[in-house]
Order: sequence, then structure tokens, then C-alpha cells
Amino acid sequence: MPSHLAEFYQPMLNHQFYFPKRLKEFLPLILILCMLPLERLGAADESLAGRYYEEALIQFRNDDTKGAIINLKNAIQQNQNYVAAHILLGQAYLRVQELNAAEIEFSLAQKMGADSALIVKSLAQLYLYQIKYSQLLKEIVPGRFEPALRPDIYIFRGHAYLQLNRLEEALQEYQRAAQADPRRIEPVIGKANVLLRRNDVEGAQQAAEEAVNREPQNADAWYVKASIKHFEGDLKAAQNDYDKAIAIMPDHLDARLARAGIFIDLHQDVQAESDLSYLRKTYPSDPRAAYLHAVLLERSGQQEAAIKELEAAADVLDSIKPEFLTQHAQSLMLTGLVNYSLQRFEQASYYLKKYIEQFPDQPGAYKLLGSMLLAKGEAEKVIDLLKPVQIRAPNDYRLLLILGTAYMQTGRHDQANRLFEKAAALNLDDDEIHTELGLNRLALGQENLAAEELELAITGKPENVKAGIALAIMYIDRGEAKKALRVTQAMHEHAPENLTLLNLLGTAQVAAKQNDLARRSFEKAISLDPNFITAYLNLSKLDTAERKPAEARQRLQKLHERFPESSAILIELARTDQANGDYEQAGFWLEQARKIDSRSMATILALVDLKLKTGRFSEAVNVALEGKKIDRDNIQLLDALGRSYIAAGNRGKARGVFQKMSDLAGFNAKQLYRIAEQQTAVADYAEAIKTLKKAVVGNEFYIPAQIALAEMELKHGKPIFALNRAQYLVKQYPRQAFGYRLLGDIDSQEGHFAQAVKNYQLAFDREQNPKLVMKLYAALKQAGEGAKAFALLERWVKANPQDNAPLEALAEEHLQAGRLPEAQNYYEILVGRDKNQPYLLNNLAYIYFNSGDERALKYAEQARQLAPEQPSINDTLGWILVNNGQPEQGLHYLRSAYARSSQDPEIHYHIAVALYRLGRLEEAKQELQQALSAKRPFNGIDEARSLLKQISE
Repeated sequence: MPSHLAEFYQPMLNHQFYFPKRLKEFLPLILILCMLPLERLGAADESLAGRYYEEALIQFRNDDTKGAIINLKNAIQQNQNYVAAHILLGQAYLRVQELNAAEIEFSLAQKMGADSALIVKSLAQLYLYQIKYSQLLKEIVPGRFEPALRPDIYIFRGHAYLQLNRLEEALQEYQRAAQADPRRIEPVIGKANVLLRRNDVEGAQQAAEEAVNREPQNADAWYVKASIKHFEGDLKAAQNDYDKAIAIMPDHLDARLARAGIFIDLHQDVQAESDLSYLRKTYPSDPRAAYLHAVLLERSGQQEAAIKELEAAADVLDSIKPEFLTQHAQSLMLTGLVNYSLQRFEQASYYLKKYIEQFPDQPGAYKLLGSMLLAKGEAEKVIDLLKPVQIRAPNDYRLLLILGTAYMQTGRHDQANRLFEKAAALNLDDDEIHTELGLNRLALGQENLAAEELELAITGKPENVKAGIALAIMYIDRGEAKKALRVTQAMHEHAPENLTLLNLLGTAQVAAKQNDLARRSFEKAISLDPNFITAYLNLSKLDTAERKPAEARQRLQKLHERFPESSAILIELARTDQANGDYEQAGFWLEQARKIDSRSMATILALVDLKLKTGRFSEAVNVALEGKKIDRDNIQLLDALGRSYIAAGNRGKARGVFQKMSDLAGFNAKQLYRIAEQQTAVADYAEAIKTLKKAVVGNEFYIPAQIALAEMELKHGKPIFALNRAQYLVKQYPRQAFGYRLLGDIDSQEGHFAQAVKNYQLAFDREQNPKLVMKLYAALKQAGEGAKAFALLERWVKANPQDNAPLEALAEEHLQAGRLPEAQNYYEILVGRDKNQPYLLNNLAYIYFNSGDERALKYAEQARQLAPEQPSINDTLGWILVNNGQPEQGLHYLRSAYARSSQDPEIHYHIAVALYRLGRLEEAKQELQQALSAKRPFNGIDEARSLLKQISE
């Protein structure tokens, strides 16, 4: 066998690499899950689901994985929201290498609120198997988890860095793991792998010997020792150590692959065939095994069989996303070709560059490409692109404007001014310069600068509707209704019969809450043109705004009769019916609109929203994707597609959509702010920070983006940047509360609670609201000022009894202090205000239970009906049932509580009591030991100690 092929079967890492089965195998399951409305995912038989789960748990622990999978599927069939069953099923699938199925289960569990501590190790292993190394490093961060989990997380992160060939970072992670738990052998094995990658064979050998000596029955230790000998070319010695690894763990994928490669090199084809046949049966989706088998088959003259194996390998590799494939050197060598999925913006850039290569003397493509680069914030590239073109086309006004804007963005204002002055000299009026510059700045999101230019453009020239309309729309969008009215009235007075301006005037009047005047404007537009549908639609919207739904619908119905081919009317009819809860009729109208114009983006967007509203998430995705074929760069459509992906549980694709939206938004601060909110919702924190930075560059006076950026830097970026921004905001806006509030947040995160109290107090002095009360209250508690915190709540509640959040906190204070009558009084007030708040019902049930009130079970059941995923609610109901003589039923709810809050020792204690009463003493003992090992106080701790002693005797 040629020596270069050794790369395919000599991995340098101690964990196994599995490749996912083809996505199409699981596509029916994905579609079914996406199409199930949430309201249908209820429990058919909670007790039966619980029995199936308990049986599966025992089977899983006894390595009967197939049996466990069957029982877990039965449990989920009874209760599709059974999060503990989804977690265990994902782990079972992971054990048998059904990676796509495992990913689906973990995703469902996360969506249902599973405790991340329960699945983080499984998820990290899954990412390694799927070669999603960057995703692992991005999402699985040690600081977010309890100290007990961190050694494993450090190890997984070390593996990911190692595969990315970031050796120093890998070694650091392994060292952190060893420091956190010196007993672990994995950091030693990881260190051996890193040293081997550095060609430090002696150091790698020492680490491998240490691993083998410490744990002689560890297959990975023998595997890494064999890898070193393999690296040195000592094939016989390597084979002996691979033999030892396989004897300990027969399904050790990498050891089998490496040994098969040695057999091929040594022309021991029978032994190689034995290993590879085993691998192809056990790991049918591993492309390396398929490739090596193809090599062996080709050598034996079985060409057709070899081709089939190569095709099988190609199929698997094609199913892996390019961004993941590029992170794995073996896969790159194996495939020979990596394809990146380009988005529309990049495609356009590519074709424009190709065009420029063929027609270098035509400036049109240069200007278009320059505009696109400008929207992406790549001003330096714009300058490099357009500077030589400007020499060839010195009098191209648009080219001068784009190039000038690029210079302006890079801080070279002198060059920018010279270009703008040159543009102004090209026989163009000053207002045209101001209009173009204003529109350009508006496109970049620089609203304040745009307003200055557009105001200059319309000064003394109300006929400049190009600038005036853009300025008025911007003012309406910013909520500056008076300014919008001034601009629209001036334009209307100059052209009183212009329907567009009349309609815009009416819109501005609505924004200014001048509904009567707005109605007159729309009616005047209709009198000038009885077929002006837009004005009719605005009148119906005005009816709806004035809470006259019957009049709005009647108006639209008559309008539809007059203009049956107008999709705009049908869309408005759909919105009206949807607002009234008639989703079926709304869908009918939208389908009719679609028949009239299948390419109407307004119809597509309305249809996506309706499907999301009615829980048909996969259909929403499909409709949005159809729209994307029509207009790939429509930000509204991309927003709808991203929201649809989120609803369907596909956060990965949603992230990609939002990143493209950020590119397309240029420097539009408001758009970028909204996009960053969506990126935050899908945990794409690094991209959210980038997006917010663009927003701040685009408009430094847009305070929401400034605040959001500081908050994101604090939580997910660099706290020092958050501090600098908060200090800047305090300096710029000393009379506003938000800067001080941010400083308080920073102090709280860093544990400087006394200073946090001071900053929250400064914020509270400037703006008194319930949110700041709660922040100040929390800071006082953390600073050890419990009495002051309690007094603050009492004062606020006395003066503002309608504010629920402080009232709830006060009720909780009494509950935690054991003042049950006072707590009961406040919770009964809160429940009286809102009977649909599950946590209030739960706390009241807890109080009733401890007071011996028979209403406890009723309120606990009501709470769970409203929030079946909440751990504390499941715990309360389960514990009440256990104490009511129903331990089996109670255990089911307690398992659900544990699945979402695995670190709570009190839940472990409650599970132990249920197991004890079911006669499962050994399991009860384990739960009690886990509860008490937490070394944290909890209700029932003395009873837990007593029960453990009783069981152990």
C-alpha cells in the first residue's frame, strides 16, 4: 500500500471519529416532528410513559441498548414532551452511532428545556463525531457549568483544538482538565497526542507510558501508545499495542482502522479483510473504513465492489456540511475537494469580478461591486477597486459618490470632500448632491447624517420628492411624527393632487395620532382616483386601529368585490381575519392571493407568518424557501425564513440566515439591532456582537444598539469592552439611567455587589421603574444587605401595589423565611390577579402542602398543566403524589424535574424516597448519596441522612 495512504487510517487522537448516516434516512422523522403542532404534543398516559422509562433506564444501565430504545420510543409515544426520555434516547442512539437520530433527540430535549448539564457531555461527543469542532468550542464553554462537569468539558475542548491543529490551546485545555481532576487519565492521553503532533516523540512516549501504567485496562491509552510506534514506522510493535486496545474494547474504531492499515501494508489481506468487514458492519457510515476496504478490494481485482465502497464513502462525505468538513484534515485528504456553500452576496461578487476580468473598461460593474462591498463595510476594498477606475472615468458622478463615501468611512475626510466637491461641479444642483449623499447614508444606516443631508436637499425645494419622501418615511419609522408632518405637508402643498404624497401625508397624520385628518387625506385621495386601492386599504387599517373590526372587514369585502384580482386586498382581508382568530379563512385569502401573483413577496411573507402562528413550522420554512428563489436578498424574507427555522428547531440554519441579513443590512443601525436580537435568540453571540458593532459604527446615537452591545460584551464577549462602553454612555448621557444601570450589571457580574448597589441606586435616582427596583433589590441581597433589600420591596409594594414583580419577590422573601401565612396572603393576591401563572400556582401549592391544606394537589396539577416543562413544578407535583401514597406516579414527575434541573439535591432526595417506597433500595441509596454529596443545604436534608443510614444498615 502506498505510504501516503497511511494518513487515512492513522488518526492522532484518542477518541473515535464517527460520521453521520445520510440525512435522508432520518428526513421522514424530521418532517413529522416539524409538522406536529405543539398543542398536539400532550401526554396520552403519564403513568404508562413513566413505566416504560423506568424499564428503559434499567436496560440502558445493563447495556441492553436496543431494548432501551424500544421502551423509550414507547414512553415518548405516550408523552411526546417527556424530556427525560428524549435525553436517554439520544444517549442510546449515540451509543449505537445513530448520530442524526441522537442529534434530533438532544435538539428536542433542549427545546423542551432540558438541563444542559445533563446533555453537555453527550452533545460534545456528538460534535466530535460529526467533526463540528468549531461549534463545540463556540457552544460548550466550561464557565457555564458546575465545577464537577468542567474536567470533561476541558477534555472535549482539547480534542476539538487538537483536530483543528491548534496545539497550544489543546494542551492548555488538557492541563486545565488535569488540574480540575488529577485522577483523570484522558488529559495524559491528550497530552501524548499533542506532543506527537509536535513531533516530540520522546515526550509523547513518556505521556503514553504514564497513561498505560496508571490505567492498564484503558483502550485509549494502548491506542495512543500504538499510534506513536506506528508514527515511528515500527509496525509490528504498533500492531501488538493495537491488539491490546482491541482486546479491551473490540469496537474501538480508530484502533481497528489503524490495524487494518498495517495489515494492508504488510500484505496480510485476510486479517485486513477481517478488520474491515467488522468495521463496515459495525460502522457503516465511516468513510475511512469504506475507503480502506475499497483499496483492499481493488488490490484483489474486485473493481466493481471497490467502486461501490468509494461511492459509499463519497455519499457520507457529501452529507457533511462544508464548514465542518474543512476542519478535518483526514476528511479533506479523503475527499480531495471541499465545496463551500456561497450565499447570494458572495455569488454576485464572484460574477461581477468575472465580468470585470472580461470587460475591464466598463465602469458599471465596478460601481455595482463597489456598492456591494460598501454595504458589507469593506471600505478599503472599495478604494482599491475604484481608485484606478476613477482615473479612467473621472466624471462619473455615481462612482465619485461611492468612492467618496468609502474614504469617509475610513476616516479620510479630505479625500472624501474633494470627491464630493468634484461631483457637485458636474453641472448638478446642490440639492441633488445632498439627495444622493443623504440616500447613500440612509442606506448605510447613518440616519442622523442622512437627515442632515436630506433636510438640506429639500430646503426651499419642496418639489424634491425623492429626498422628501425618504426623509418623511425615516421620520415616521423613528417615531418623529411632527417632523414627518412638516415634510409631507410641504410636499403636499406644492403638489396637492399627487396621490402618493396625499397617502404619505395620511400615514404621517396617523403616526401623529391625527386620525380624523388622516381619514380626510385618504378619502381625498380616493376622490381624486376612485381606483386608488392603497388609500382604501389605509382606511381599513384605520378602522382596525380604532377598534372597528366589523367596519374594516366590510370595507375590505366590498373592495374585494370591486377589485377581485388585487392580491393586496386579499392580504389585508387575511390579516383582518387572522386578527379575529379565523385562521382558516385567513389561509383561504392568502392562497387566493398566491394564485393571482405567485411571486408577490407580500403574500409570501403573510403566508409564512400565518403558518408560524398556527404551528405549521415546516410549512413556513418551505414557503419562505420558495420566496428565496424569487428574491434571495430580501431582508424581510430572510427574517421570515430565520424565524421559521427557529420555530422548526433548526437553529444552525437560522444562524446562517441571520449572518447574511447582517451583511445585507449594511450599516443600518435599526435593522442591525433587530438582527442582533435574533442572533442572540439562537445563541450566535459572537456574530451578534459583530452585528451590534456595525450598528454602532453606522449610528453612534442609536442608544438601543449601544446598550445591547454593552450587554452582549458583558455576557458573551469581553467585559472590559462593556465597561468602556458603559462609562462612555454615563459620560455622554449623565442624566439618563441606562449608563449607570449597565455599570451596575458589570459590577454584579464581577461580584462587586456593594459597588453595584451604588450604581443601581444612581440609575434608580434618575428613573424609577420596577426593573431597576428588582436589580437594586438583587444587588442588596448579594451585598449582604438583606434587611435593606426587604425594606426596599416593602416600600415599593406599598406605594405601587399593582407591580407584580416586586410583589412576587416580597412573597418569595416570606416563603423562604418560612413565614407561610404572609407568603400565602401575597400569593393568593397574585393568583387572584392571574390564574394562569404556573409558578404562582406552584408556590401556593407548596405552601398549602406544608400547611396540610387539601388544595395543594389541585394547585400543583393546575401549575403543571400550564407549564409541564418546569422542573420545580414537576418536583412539587411529584413530591405531593409520593406523600399521598402514589410513588410510581410521583416518580414520573420527579424524573422530569431532574431532567431539567439535575444539580438540585432536593430533587435527588425526592426521587430517592419514591424509589425507596417502590422497593428499589440500591437506586434509592445512590440518589441519596448524590443529594448529600452536593454539600448544599436543602429541605429534608436531615431526613435524607436518616434514610441513607437506614438503607445502608
